[in-house]
Amino acid sequence: MRSPSLRAARPLLALAAGFAGLLSHSAQAQSDPFALPKTLTVDSAQSIETGPLLSEIVVDGRQKSRMVTIEGKGDNATIDAEEARAAGLPVPSGAKGQIALASLKLYQWKYDSFRQRLTVALFRQNDGPNFRDLSARNYGPSESTPLLAVRLDYDLTTAITPREVTAGGLFDAALVRGNLSFSTSARILGSTGDGGVKATRLDSRLEYLWDRKGLVATAGDFTSAGSHSQRPVRMAGLKLGTDFDLRPDLVGLPLPAFSGTVAVPTTIDIVNADRSREVAKLEPGDFTVQNIPAPLGRGQVTAVLRDALGRETIQTARFYVSRDLLAPGRSAYAVNAGFVRRRYGLASADYGPAATSLYYRRGLSPGLTVEASGEWTAGLVNVGARADFVIAKLAKATFEGRFSDDADAGSGRLVNFGFESIATKLGLIAGATLPGATYRDVASRLGDPTPPKRLFANAFYRPTDDIRMQVGVVRSEERADPRFARQARRIDSAVASVQAEVFGGARAILAANYRKANGVAERSVSAGLSFSFGGRNRVAAQAKYGTNDRSGGIYFSRDEEREGDIGYGFSARTDQGDQSINGRVGWRGRMMQLDGEAEWVSGRPAVRANARGSLLLAGGQIYARNRSQTGFALVQTGTVADVPITLENRFVGKTNAKGRLLVQDIAPRLPVRIDVDDKQLPRDALVRETKHVIRVPQRAVALVEINAIRFVPVMRVLVDSAGNALSPGLPVRAQPSGEVSLTGFDGYAEINAGAGDRRLIVGTPGSGCVVDLTGVDLEAGDGPLVCVPSTIAADDIEPRTVAKRNGRKPARAARGLSPADPPRATVLAATSP
Repeated sequence: MRSPSLRAARPLLALAAGFAGLLSHSAQAQSDPFALPKTLTVDSAQSIETGPLLSEIVVDGRQKSRMVTIEGKGDNATIDAEEARAAGLPVPSGAKGQIALASLKLYQWKYDSFRQRLTVALFRQNDGPNFRDLSARNYGPSESTPLLAVRLDYDLTTAITPREVTAGGLFDAALVRGNLSFSTSARILGSTGDGGVKATRLDSRLEYLWDRKGLVATAGDFTSAGSHSQRPVRMAGLKLGTDFDLRPDLVGLPLPAFSGTVAVPTTIDIVNADRSREVAKLEPGDFTVQNIPAPLGRGQVTAVLRDALGRETIQTARFYVSRDLLAPGRSAYAVNAGFVRRRYGLASADYGPAATSLYYRRGLSPGLTVEASGEWTAGLVNVGARADFVIAKLAKATFEGRFSDDADAGSGRLVNFGFESIATKLGLIAGATLPGATYRDVASRLGDPTPPKRLFANAFYRPTDDIRMQVGVVRSEERADPRFARQARRIDSAVASVQAEVFGGARAILAANYRKANGVAERSVSAGLSFSFGGRNRVAAQAKYGTNDRSGGIYFSRDEEREGDIGYGFSARTDQGDQSINGRVGWRGRMMQLDGEAEWVSGRPAVRANARGSLLLAGGQIYARNRSQTGFALVQTGTVADVPITLENRFVGKTNAKGRLLVQDIAPRLPVRIDVDDKQLPRDALVRETKHVIRVPQRAVALVEINAIRFVPVMRVLVDSAGNALSPGLPVRAQPSGEVSLTGFDGYAEINAGAGDRRLIVGTPGSGCVVDLTGVDLEAGDGPLVCVPSTIAADDIEPRTVAKRNGRKPARAARGLSPADPPRATVLAATSP
């Protein structure tokens, strides 16, 4: 290898040749003792065979910090293998010394020997523009300022008949702060018939949501979570389990994907459900498009590739999507431990023996998900394993086996299998659950009936978009259970139906039913017609004729969909000689929803009334709303009233006299934008920052503070203690708003009388004066304002923008203040003349 001095001499020779071509060679040759030969040019210098040179390297538009050694030129150029590997080039394993650039798998490369620069374009390896995740959502940064709130949901009902008056209510009270909540619910019933009022506690729990991990932790009353064949039981204790709803950004199901290789720049379009869209402009190399949105069931998706020369390639992939499958590498689990609750709804606290159950599911591949589960209580152990797998991307099959060991019944087994194949036009679902005679689970061990044997099948066919035909059969066999005096019973049922759109949006349904229980058969046919018009109005008619059922009726309803709507309905029905007439009226307001109903059944009248809604205590104020199933945001605009607020560009209301507005119907867990509608902003309102992107947990409250003040500019004269006008050009800072202005001639300064400031700080750090605005009516008065000499701390009077520009953290951050708080100045000393 040549010496470093020779490497450096080569570029100097080429540079000198360049200058030689620009200067007059005759004059220079006489005065320059180091003149180059007259025949030497730039081209001739570049044509000289060169040895190893240290050169810059640019890979995919990014210049590397380390240089590389290049030898030769053109197609014969070589590069040091170790240096190329460090620069990210695809160097074969074990290669050493100088290797030919032409031998590497590069999309493009060019070596400029005059500038000593190697420019390389690599083939993509499923990265950059060649990797697209169609499920990824651009959430952007969001804020979450939880607010402590008390929520009370209520549902009150009163019924009046000639014999008695009954009243009751369901109540759910909760203390919520962000992802942490404590709630308890109860039911109260009273009747004039028995003369008593009974209150029953339903559920009490402490719950925390780990939204980043997608976990829910519960302490208190809950319903156990388990596999499909594990029967849930009510318990009191501890529960920890996954909840994918907490992570909308995660894809829990295996969705279709495409991958491949392109040699030249190419565009890719995805065609799915007769819709086409361009998803990426691919660069040469490997590419992947994953998590393509697809409906449940089987289907196919097509990728259309068009390269830079206009050539087109079509790829088609079949898929099967099911909620029973997990994406590869994704896991779901739950652990339940506590005491089984009995007589729920009848007793406030009736807890039995201890029990534990758990399950764990994991997606091993797009077509295979496995599961293990188990449960225990005194005298019983129950374990099982399950697998859900896709068959030829046309159907999903399920197989599960369970084993139980009961101290009384002995060992038992259960087999559960199923088949599912659903498409847009044709679908079939079938399965069977076959427990042995001695099979037991926690539910049956602690008081529930033993699980029945069950076989079912359901198929549908849609010849057109407006017609759907369906048939289903079910067999259920219940074994005798002496604990409940239950006799063995077998029930066979079948139903066949046709639904079709007949005219003008009206839908008709025709169905035939068959049911046989312990040898006694019942048959019936029914027909119905429903029609919707005006969005909120529905009319329907129905008739049924069967072995033990002959009925018919007509119905009309108008729904209350939005706040302020009034809905009503009417129905008339006859059933085996009994006639009934029913009328309903409802009103949906912002604070609650009211319903009233009256009916007459074969001469027996009855009246019912219902009120439901929520009371919310947040920010020291009580709000009434008609529901609380979503999220809330309490918007605070200082003390400025009538500031118009929008939710996702939709106007939702104006702040009240205290500058507050409670925004409801916020989609939980998803980022939403709260903004100010500047077109409706009051003239005397000034808003500095309007847009806020927030995330709110379900049924929780988030605080959104919008920096707004009233803007009422007035001109006042500032004088010193001797009554002399202050010099022009002095900075004037209002506190606590932080507004800054300058004194003008004759001591005049512009002051915002609507900001509610308490003082003005005038001057520079180290010296200045303070104007006390307490009790001063800036709008009405016109006399001078006296500025008392004071000493001011330099760090505190420094504007935030200067502190950030200088790379220093504002001093107030060290005191625990929010960066959004207005800057403050500290008066170190104040003296009166």
